[in-house]
Amino acid sequence: MKNSSILIPALWLISLAVAFVIGGKIKTVSDGPSTASKSTSAHRPAHRQSAGSPAVAPQRHSPGVRVGRTNATHHRTLNVTVIAQNDDPIARANDLLELINRLGADDFAQVVSDFRDLGITRERMSEYGILLHAWAKVDPLGALDYAEKNTGTPYARQTVLASWASNDVEGALLWAKGHHEGEGANPWLVGVIRGVASSDPKRATEIMQSLPYSQERGRAIASIVPHIASQGIEKAGLWLDTITDERLRDGSTAYLASALAKTEPLETAAWVASLADSKGKSNALREVAEQWAKQDVVSAAAWTNSLTGANKVNAASEVIGEYAKENPTQATAWLHSLSGEPGYEKVVETYIWNTARNNPAMSLAQVPEIQAPRSQEKYYERILKRWRHRDADAAEAWIDRSNLPANIRDKILRTSPTDQHRNR
Repeated sequence: MKNSSILIPALWLISLAVAFVIGGKIKTVSDGPSTASKSTSAHRPAHRQSAGSPAVAPQRHSPGVRVGRTNATHHRTLNVTVIAQNDDPIARANDLLELINRLGADDFAQVVSDFRDLGITRERMSEYGILLHAWAKVDPLGALDYAEKNTGTPYARQTVLASWASNDVEGALLWAKGHHEGEGANPWLVGVIRGVASSDPKRATEIMQSLPYSQERGRAIASIVPHIASQGIEKAGLWLDTITDERLRDGSTAYLASALAKTEPLETAAWVASLADSKGKSNALREVAEQWAKQDVVSAAAWTNSLTGANKVNAASEVIGEYAKENPTQATAWLHSLSGEPGYEKVVETYIWNTARNNPAMSLAQVPEIQAPRSQEKYYERILKRWRHRDADAAEAWIDRSNLPANIRDKILRTSPTDQHRNR
């Protein structure tokens, strides 16, 4: 889906996948659940637990916890700063796991602080998630206390809450509710939902439905849907039936359609078509069109032809962009076959922008299909200015052959291609 709320769940899924592959191997001295929720109140400030309550007993190290202990099997000194700068991702992951296995609950704060001092880049996000995940397993309250004092975004706290909730949903939920202030959606519930979504999607859905319409609810949907989609279309439909809020159901329908169509576009298209008319269905058809076009644009176009009205035009707007990239000639012919459909100009505009760079002449040829003179002028100016900057001779040859209105021609040609590019 074209929604900024997907980015954070996507990063979370990446970091969580790595965390469970690597973090799942973290050594423990007890398989019992965390006792954090039993010994704390949601309204009590977070603090580090005693040595006896975490699943991993703390091990004492030198100040700063920059190195691990050595024994018969561990003779190397490990430092998170050195580990993070290793260019070999496999060696880096193995060393990070080894370091985590040497840490006690009281050591994580220094290690995480050292890691953060390096700068949290996109490439380091998964490793940051692993550290937070591991810390939450032995001392979730300590990790949350650190995150509250040292981080400015919800990511760290949501990651810790997700890890905690995967073992103790009620404890994590209690903390999340007790630490939310204000009237808006509770961002900490998003972390809890992420942690429980795979093991108990029903519980995750119940928590999600307590959220008002918001970015947080969108992120919660994005966290739950992959787990629902993995169960297949039939169970996905049953899950949708449990959602009573119409707006939430509409959003969930579109998210589900996108996820399901990645592997079963034909079956998903049939499922969406069977749904009652709604905004969710309309958006879901667009999601199917987008995902299907990425896999088999010709089949996606044929399916789009079977639709009617606004659904047909909306789906075509998703398909035409991919079609124009793969085969602009066939895409042009298909575009013309849609002429006369209500909303046709919307499809034309998508085609124009998707052919403008690699096939500017084909893109410009469709501009007359746009009825508004001011919109035509906008397309001519932007495409020709960029084309002149890349290949002035070809662009000006096209201008000479065209029937451009004199005012547009003069406006484009009055400055040099370089100046036009600089000022656009």
